[in-house]
Amino acid sequence: MAAIHLPTIMLGSFAALLVFSVFFILDWLRARHRLELLMWSLSFFTAAIGFALLSQRTRDYNFFTISLGNSLALAGLAFVWVGLRLFDGRRLHIAAAFAGPVFWTVLTAGVPEIGSSVNIRLCVYSVLVATYSILIAREVLRDKVGETLPSRVVVAIWFFLHGSIYLLRIPFSFLWPVVAGGDTRVLQPFWYGIITFELFVHIIVGGFSFFVLMKERMEWEHRKAAETDALTGLANRRAFFSKLDRLTSEDLGRGALLYMDIDHFKRINDQHGHSAGDMVLSAFGALLSSCETVAGCVVARLGGEEFAAFLPDTEEGDAMAFGNRLREVLAREGFKVDEGEISVSVSIGVASGCALSSDELLKRADIALYRSKLGGRDRVTLWTPEAMPLPV
Repeated sequence: MAAIHLPTIMLGSFAALLVFSVFFILDWLRARHRLELLMWSLSFFTAAIGFALLSQRTRDYNFFTISLGNSLALAGLAFVWVGLRLFDGRRLHIAAAFAGPVFWTVLTAGVPEIGSSVNIRLCVYSVLVATYSILIAREVLRDKVGETLPSRVVVAIWFFLHGSIYLLRIPFSFLWPVVAGGDTRVLQPFWYGIITFELFVHIIVGGFSFFVLMKERMEWEHRKAAETDALTGLANRRAFFSKLDRLTSEDLGRGALLYMDIDHFKRINDQHGHSAGDMVLSAFGALLSSCETVAGCVVARLGGEEFAAFLPDTEEGDAMAFGNRLREVLAREGFKVDEGEISVSVSIGVASGCALSSDELLKRADIALYRSKLGGRDRVTLWTPEAMPLPV
Protein backbone atom coordinates (compact mmCIF):
# COMPACT_ATOMS: atom_id res chain seq x y z
CA MET A 1 0.00 0.00 0.00
CA ALA A 2 1.20 3.52 -0.70
CA ALA A 3 -0.03 7.01 0.05
CA ILE A 4 -0.06 9.40 -2.91
CA HIS A 5 -1.10 13.00 -3.12
CA LEU A 6 -3.52 12.98 -6.04
CA PRO A 7 -4.17 16.74 -6.09
CA THR A 8 -0.44 17.37 -6.54
CA ILE A 9 -0.24 14.89 -9.43
CA MET A 10 -3.29 16.45 -11.06
CA LEU A 11 -2.03 20.01 -10.62
CA GLY A 12 1.37 19.03 -11.98
CA SER A 13 -0.33 17.47 -15.00
CA PHE A 14 -2.45 20.62 -15.38
CA ALA A 15 0.68 22.79 -15.44
CA ALA A 16 2.46 20.58 -18.00
CA LEU A 17 -0.59 20.44 -20.27
CA LEU A 18 -1.05 24.21 -20.08
CA VAL A 19 2.59 24.83 -21.02
CA PHE A 20 2.33 22.53 -24.04
CA SER A 21 -0.91 24.25 -25.07
CA VAL A 22 0.81 27.64 -25.03
CA PHE A 23 3.77 26.40 -27.08
CA PHE A 24 1.52 24.79 -29.67
CA ILE A 25 -0.54 27.97 -30.08
CA LEU A 26 2.64 30.03 -30.44
CA ASP A 27 3.85 27.68 -33.18
CA TRP A 28 0.47 27.91 -34.89
CA LEU A 29 0.63 31.72 -34.88
CA ARG A 30 3.87 31.44 -36.87
CA ALA A 31 2.41 28.87 -39.30
CA ARG A 32 -1.36 29.32 -39.45
CA HIS A 33 -1.78 26.86 -42.31
CA ARG A 34 -0.80 24.03 -39.93
CA LEU A 35 -4.18 23.46 -38.31
CA GLU A 36 -2.89 20.40 -36.47
CA LEU A 37 -0.93 22.77 -34.20
CA LEU A 38 -4.14 24.62 -33.35
CA MET A 39 -5.92 21.33 -32.67
CA TRP A 40 -3.10 20.06 -30.45
CA SER A 41 -3.14 23.34 -28.53
CA LEU A 42 -6.88 22.90 -28.01
CA SER A 43 -6.42 19.28 -26.96
CA PHE A 44 -3.81 20.08 -24.32
CA PHE A 45 -5.80 23.07 -23.04
CA THR A 46 -8.97 20.99 -22.78
CA ALA A 47 -7.14 18.26 -20.90
CA ALA A 48 -5.54 20.89 -18.62
CA ILE A 49 -8.99 22.16 -17.54
CA GLY A 50 -10.03 18.57 -16.94
CA PHE A 51 -7.05 17.89 -14.69
CA ALA A 52 -7.65 21.12 -12.80
CA LEU A 53 -11.17 19.91 -12.00
CA LEU A 54 -9.90 16.43 -11.10
CA SER A 55 -7.51 17.93 -8.58
CA GLN A 56 -10.53 19.13 -6.57
CA ARG A 57 -12.37 15.81 -6.32
CA THR A 58 -13.41 14.39 -2.93
CA ARG A 59 -14.68 11.07 -1.65
CA ASP A 60 -18.23 11.71 -2.87
CA TYR A 61 -19.42 11.91 -6.47
CA ASN A 62 -19.50 15.43 -7.92
CA PHE A 63 -20.55 16.19 -11.48
CA PHE A 64 -17.88 18.82 -12.09
CA THR A 65 -14.92 16.92 -10.68
CA ILE A 66 -15.85 13.35 -11.70
CA SER A 67 -18.04 13.55 -14.81
CA LEU A 68 -16.89 16.82 -16.36
CA GLY A 69 -13.25 16.64 -15.24
CA ASN A 70 -12.66 13.17 -16.66
CA SER A 71 -14.70 14.00 -19.76
CA LEU A 72 -12.50 17.00 -20.58
CA ALA A 73 -9.32 14.99 -19.96
CA LEU A 74 -10.62 12.29 -22.30
CA ALA A 75 -11.66 14.92 -24.87
CA GLY A 76 -8.09 16.20 -24.82
CA LEU A 77 -6.85 12.74 -25.78
CA ALA A 78 -9.50 12.46 -28.50
CA PHE A 79 -8.49 15.85 -29.93
CA VAL A 80 -4.89 14.62 -30.14
CA TRP A 81 -6.21 11.91 -32.48
CA VAL A 82 -8.08 14.52 -34.54
CA GLY A 83 -4.88 16.60 -34.73
CA LEU A 84 -2.97 13.61 -36.08
CA ARG A 85 -5.54 13.17 -38.84
CA LEU A 86 -5.09 16.85 -39.70
CA PHE A 87 -1.32 16.30 -39.59
CA ASP A 88 -1.59 13.67 -42.33
CA GLY A 89 -4.37 15.35 -44.32
CA ARG A 90 -7.03 12.72 -43.61
CA ARG A 91 -10.77 13.07 -43.17
CA LEU A 92 -11.74 14.10 -39.66
CA HIS A 93 -14.03 11.99 -37.45
CA ILE A 94 -15.45 14.65 -35.15
CA ALA A 95 -18.36 12.50 -34.00
CA ALA A 96 -16.00 9.71 -32.94
CA ALA A 97 -13.86 12.22 -31.06
CA PHE A 98 -16.84 13.44 -29.02
CA ALA A 99 -18.42 10.00 -28.59
CA GLY A 100 -16.19 8.88 -25.72
CA PRO A 101 -16.40 12.05 -23.58
CA VAL A 102 -20.19 12.33 -24.11
CA PHE A 103 -20.67 8.65 -23.28
CA TRP A 104 -18.65 9.05 -20.07
CA THR A 105 -20.57 12.14 -18.98
CA VAL A 106 -24.01 10.63 -19.63
CA LEU A 107 -23.09 7.32 -18.00
CA THR A 108 -21.57 8.71 -14.81
CA ALA A 109 -24.12 11.50 -14.39
CA GLY A 110 -27.17 9.46 -15.41
CA VAL A 111 -26.49 6.12 -13.72
CA PRO A 112 -26.05 6.59 -9.95
CA GLU A 113 -24.66 3.06 -9.47
CA ILE A 114 -21.77 3.87 -11.80
CA GLY A 115 -21.27 7.44 -10.68
CA SER A 116 -20.94 6.41 -7.07
CA SER A 117 -18.63 3.41 -7.67
CA VAL A 118 -15.01 4.42 -8.10
CA ASN A 119 -13.90 0.99 -9.36
CA ILE A 120 -16.66 0.69 -11.97
CA ARG A 121 -15.84 4.22 -13.16
CA LEU A 122 -12.19 3.26 -13.29
CA CYS A 123 -12.91 0.25 -15.52
CA VAL A 124 -15.11 2.20 -17.93
CA TYR A 125 -12.68 5.10 -18.14
CA SER A 126 -9.73 2.72 -18.70
CA VAL A 127 -11.45 1.23 -21.75
CA LEU A 128 -12.15 4.71 -23.20
CA VAL A 129 -8.57 5.91 -22.64
CA ALA A 130 -7.15 2.70 -24.12
CA THR A 131 -9.41 3.04 -27.18
CA TYR A 132 -8.27 6.58 -28.00
CA SER A 133 -4.63 5.73 -27.21
CA ILE A 134 -4.69 2.81 -29.64
CA LEU A 135 -6.42 4.96 -32.27
CA ILE A 136 -3.60 7.49 -31.87
CA ALA A 137 -0.95 4.75 -32.15
CA ARG A 138 -2.60 3.42 -35.31
CA GLU A 139 -2.84 6.90 -36.82
CA VAL A 140 0.81 7.69 -36.12
CA LEU A 141 1.92 4.56 -37.97
CA ARG A 142 0.05 5.53 -41.15
CA ASP A 143 2.77 7.38 -43.08
CA LYS A 144 1.87 9.76 -45.85
CA VAL A 145 2.85 8.41 -49.25
CA GLY A 146 6.54 9.04 -49.89
CA GLU A 147 7.16 10.37 -46.39
CA THR A 148 9.18 8.70 -43.66
CA LEU A 149 9.31 10.26 -40.20
CA PRO A 150 11.74 8.26 -38.00
CA SER A 151 9.95 8.96 -34.72
CA ARG A 152 6.55 7.65 -35.87
CA VAL A 153 7.25 4.11 -34.66
CA VAL A 154 8.49 5.30 -31.26
CA VAL A 155 5.46 7.56 -30.73
CA ALA A 156 3.09 4.78 -31.78
CA ILE A 157 4.69 2.31 -29.36
CA TRP A 158 4.51 4.88 -26.56
CA PHE A 159 0.76 5.47 -26.99
CA PHE A 160 0.07 1.76 -27.43
CA LEU A 161 1.88 1.05 -24.16
CA HIS A 162 -0.09 3.81 -22.45
CA GLY A 163 -3.36 2.26 -23.60
CA SER A 164 -2.20 -1.19 -22.53
CA ILE A 165 -1.18 0.05 -19.08
CA TYR A 166 -4.59 1.66 -18.63
CA LEU A 167 -6.28 -1.64 -19.47
CA LEU A 168 -4.29 -3.27 -16.68
CA ARG A 169 -6.24 -1.10 -14.25
CA ILE A 170 -9.33 -3.25 -14.89
CA PRO A 171 -8.08 -6.55 -13.40
CA PHE A 172 -6.09 -4.65 -10.77
CA SER A 173 -9.22 -2.83 -9.59
CA PHE A 174 -10.88 -6.20 -8.89
CA LEU A 175 -7.84 -7.71 -7.21
CA TRP A 176 -6.84 -4.60 -5.24
CA PRO A 177 -9.79 -2.15 -5.27
CA VAL A 178 -9.24 1.61 -5.24
CA VAL A 179 -10.60 3.72 -2.39
CA ALA A 180 -12.64 6.76 -3.42
CA GLY A 181 -11.27 10.27 -2.90
CA GLY A 182 -8.00 12.13 -3.18
CA ASP A 183 -7.37 12.51 0.57
CA THR A 184 -3.66 12.05 1.36
CA ARG A 185 -4.67 10.01 4.41
CA VAL A 186 -6.25 7.39 2.15
CA LEU A 187 -3.92 4.52 1.36
CA GLN A 188 -4.33 3.33 -2.20
CA PRO A 189 -3.14 0.01 -3.70
CA PHE A 190 0.51 -0.05 -4.80
CA TRP A 191 -0.38 -0.20 -8.51
CA TYR A 192 -2.50 2.96 -8.38
CA GLY A 193 0.45 5.18 -7.54
CA ILE A 194 2.59 3.62 -10.28
CA ILE A 195 -0.05 4.07 -12.98
CA THR A 196 -0.83 7.60 -11.79
CA PHE A 197 2.85 8.47 -12.13
CA GLU A 198 2.88 6.82 -15.58
CA LEU A 199 0.08 9.19 -16.61
CA PHE A 200 2.16 12.21 -15.60
CA VAL A 201 5.20 10.91 -17.51
CA HIS A 202 3.00 10.12 -20.50
CA ILE A 203 1.80 13.72 -20.66
CA ILE A 204 5.39 15.01 -20.76
CA VAL A 205 6.65 12.48 -23.32
CA GLY A 206 3.48 12.71 -25.40
CA GLY A 207 3.68 16.49 -25.61
CA PHE A 208 7.30 16.48 -26.73
CA SER A 209 6.65 13.68 -29.22
CA PHE A 210 4.34 15.89 -31.30
CA PHE A 211 6.95 18.63 -31.44
CA VAL A 212 9.41 16.01 -32.70
CA LEU A 213 6.94 14.81 -35.34
CA MET A 214 6.35 18.39 -36.50
CA LYS A 215 10.10 19.07 -36.67
CA GLU A 216 10.64 15.95 -38.77
CA ARG A 217 7.71 16.88 -41.03
CA MET A 218 9.16 20.37 -41.65
CA GLU A 219 12.60 18.92 -42.40
CA TRP A 220 11.00 16.47 -44.82
CA GLU A 221 9.05 19.27 -46.53
CA HIS A 222 12.18 21.41 -46.89
CA ARG A 223 14.11 18.46 -48.28
CA LYS A 224 11.30 17.65 -50.70
CA ALA A 225 11.05 21.29 -51.82
CA ALA A 226 14.80 21.32 -52.51
CA GLU A 227 14.40 18.24 -54.71
CA THR A 228 11.18 19.21 -56.54
CA ASP A 229 10.56 21.34 -59.59
CA ALA A 230 8.08 24.02 -58.50
CA LEU A 231 6.19 24.23 -61.81
CA THR A 232 5.64 20.55 -62.62
CA GLY A 233 5.97 18.89 -59.22
CA LEU A 234 8.48 16.42 -60.68
CA ALA A 235 11.90 15.72 -59.25
CA ASN A 236 14.45 18.36 -60.23
CA ARG A 237 17.83 17.77 -61.87
CA ARG A 238 19.68 17.32 -58.59
CA ALA A 239 17.22 14.79 -57.18
CA PHE A 240 16.99 12.87 -60.47
CA PHE A 241 20.70 12.33 -60.85
CA SER A 242 21.02 11.41 -57.20
CA LYS A 243 18.42 8.66 -57.73
CA LEU A 244 19.94 7.70 -61.09
CA ASP A 245 23.41 7.32 -59.55
CA ARG A 246 21.96 5.07 -56.88
CA LEU A 247 19.97 2.95 -59.33
CA THR A 248 22.79 2.51 -61.83
CA SER A 249 25.29 1.64 -59.10
CA GLU A 250 23.10 -1.25 -57.97
CA ASP A 251 22.89 -4.50 -59.86
CA LEU A 252 19.35 -4.08 -61.17
CA GLY A 253 19.90 -5.47 -64.66
CA ARG A 254 19.16 -3.60 -67.89
CA GLY A 255 17.80 -0.07 -67.60
CA ALA A 256 16.84 2.65 -70.06
CA LEU A 257 17.16 6.43 -69.92
CA LEU A 258 14.86 8.66 -71.95
CA TYR A 259 16.08 12.21 -72.55
CA MET A 260 13.21 14.45 -73.77
CA ASP A 261 13.02 17.96 -75.18
CA ILE A 262 9.84 19.88 -76.09
CA ASP A 263 10.12 20.89 -79.76
CA HIS A 264 10.22 24.58 -80.68
CA PHE A 265 9.61 25.60 -77.08
CA LYS A 266 11.20 29.02 -77.51
CA ARG A 267 8.79 29.72 -80.36
CA ILE A 268 5.84 28.84 -78.09
CA ASN A 269 7.07 31.33 -75.47
CA ASP A 270 7.79 34.03 -78.04
CA GLN A 271 4.50 33.70 -79.96
CA HIS A 272 2.03 32.85 -77.18
CA GLY A 273 3.68 34.10 -74.00
CA HIS A 274 5.33 32.42 -71.04
CA SER A 275 1.97 31.42 -69.58
CA ALA A 276 1.41 29.19 -72.61
CA GLY A 277 4.90 27.77 -72.19
CA ASP A 278 4.23 27.04 -68.53
CA MET A 279 0.96 25.35 -69.50
CA VAL A 280 2.79 23.04 -71.90
CA LEU A 281 5.49 22.21 -69.35
CA SER A 282 2.90 21.50 -66.64
CA ALA A 283 0.87 19.25 -68.96
CA PHE A 284 3.91 17.25 -70.03
CA GLY A 285 5.02 17.05 -66.40
CA ALA A 286 1.60 15.65 -65.45
CA LEU A 287 1.90 13.10 -68.27
CA LEU A 288 5.29 11.98 -66.99
CA SER A 289 4.06 11.96 -63.40
CA SER A 290 1.35 9.47 -64.36
CA CYS A 291 4.12 7.19 -65.61
CA GLU A 292 5.68 6.92 -62.15
CA THR A 293 3.21 4.13 -61.43
CA VAL A 294 5.54 1.97 -63.53
CA ALA A 295 7.59 -0.03 -61.00
CA GLY A 296 10.75 1.88 -60.18
CA CYS A 297 10.23 4.54 -62.86
CA VAL A 298 11.94 7.84 -62.04
CA VAL A 299 10.95 11.01 -63.93
CA ALA A 300 12.19 14.60 -63.68
CA ARG A 301 12.33 18.02 -65.25
CA LEU A 302 16.01 18.71 -65.81
CA GLY A 303 15.53 22.39 -66.60
CA GLY A 304 13.87 24.55 -69.23
CA GLU A 305 12.03 22.28 -71.67
CA GLU A 306 14.20 19.22 -70.92
CA PHE A 307 12.81 16.17 -69.14
CA ALA A 308 14.11 12.70 -68.34
CA ALA A 309 12.81 9.29 -67.30
CA PHE A 310 14.72 6.22 -66.15
CA LEU A 311 13.11 2.79 -66.50
CA PRO A 312 14.92 0.07 -64.53
CA ASP A 313 15.00 -3.48 -65.90
CA THR A 314 13.69 -2.32 -69.28
CA GLU A 315 14.73 -3.64 -72.69
CA GLU A 316 15.41 -1.33 -75.63
CA GLY A 317 12.18 -2.25 -77.42
CA ASP A 318 10.05 -1.56 -74.36
CA ALA A 319 11.80 1.76 -73.78
CA MET A 320 11.20 2.80 -77.39
CA ALA A 321 7.52 1.84 -77.11
CA PHE A 322 7.22 3.81 -73.88
CA GLY A 323 8.78 6.88 -75.52
CA ASN A 324 6.48 6.64 -78.54
CA ARG A 325 3.42 6.44 -76.32
CA LEU A 326 4.51 9.64 -74.59
CA ARG A 327 5.11 11.34 -77.92
CA GLU A 328 1.74 10.28 -79.33
CA VAL A 329 -0.22 11.34 -76.24
CA LEU A 330 1.40 14.78 -76.25
CA ALA A 331 0.81 15.18 -80.01
CA ARG A 332 -2.92 14.53 -79.50
CA GLU A 333 -3.13 17.11 -76.72
CA GLY A 334 -4.49 20.47 -77.80
CA PHE A 335 -3.39 23.55 -75.87
CA LYS A 336 -5.76 26.50 -75.87
CA VAL A 337 -4.17 29.93 -76.21
CA ASP A 338 -5.51 33.38 -77.07
CA GLU A 339 -4.97 32.78 -80.78
CA GLY A 340 -6.78 29.42 -80.74
CA GLU A 341 -5.27 25.99 -80.17
CA ILE A 342 -1.72 24.80 -80.66
CA SER A 343 -0.23 21.33 -80.87
CA VAL A 344 3.09 20.40 -79.30
CA SER A 345 5.58 17.64 -80.05
CA VAL A 346 8.55 16.18 -78.21
CA SER A 347 11.83 14.68 -79.33
CA ILE A 348 13.23 11.78 -77.34
CA GLY A 349 16.59 10.07 -77.13
CA VAL A 350 16.86 6.62 -75.60
CA ALA A 351 19.93 4.91 -74.18
CA SER A 352 19.85 1.41 -72.74
CA GLY A 353 22.40 -0.99 -71.37
CA CYS A 354 23.77 -2.98 -68.46
CA ALA A 355 26.37 -1.86 -65.92
CA LEU A 356 26.49 1.69 -67.32
CA SER A 357 27.18 4.74 -65.17
CA SER A 358 24.63 7.53 -65.05
CA ASP A 359 27.07 9.81 -66.92
CA GLU A 360 27.48 7.29 -69.74
CA LEU A 361 23.72 6.73 -70.02
CA LEU A 362 23.08 10.48 -70.15
CA LYS A 363 25.80 11.00 -72.75
CA ARG A 364 24.31 8.30 -74.99
CA ALA A 365 20.73 9.54 -74.52
CA ASP A 366 21.86 13.10 -75.34
CA ILE A 367 23.40 11.89 -78.60
CA ALA A 368 20.21 10.02 -79.45
CA LEU A 369 18.14 13.13 -78.67
CA TYR A 370 20.35 15.17 -80.98
CA ARG A 371 19.67 12.62 -83.72
CA SER A 372 15.92 12.99 -83.13
CA LYS A 373 16.21 16.77 -83.52
CA LEU A 374 18.37 16.40 -86.61
CA GLY A 375 15.92 13.91 -88.12
CA GLY A 376 13.01 16.35 -88.05
CA ARG A 377 11.88 16.27 -84.40
CA ASP A 378 8.73 14.58 -83.02
CA ARG A 379 10.42 11.19 -82.93
CA VAL A 380 12.15 8.67 -80.67
CA THR A 381 15.72 7.64 -81.45
CA LEU A 382 17.69 4.80 -79.86
CA TRP A 383 21.39 5.20 -79.23
CA THR A 384 23.52 2.68 -81.12
CA PRO A 385 27.31 2.34 -81.32
CA GLU A 386 27.11 3.87 -84.80
CA ALA A 387 25.30 6.97 -83.46
CA MET A 388 28.48 8.90 -82.69
CA PRO A 389 28.50 12.66 -82.15
CA LEU A 390 28.61 14.63 -85.37
CA PRO A 391 31.59 16.92 -86.02
CA VAL A 392 31.04 20.50 -84.91
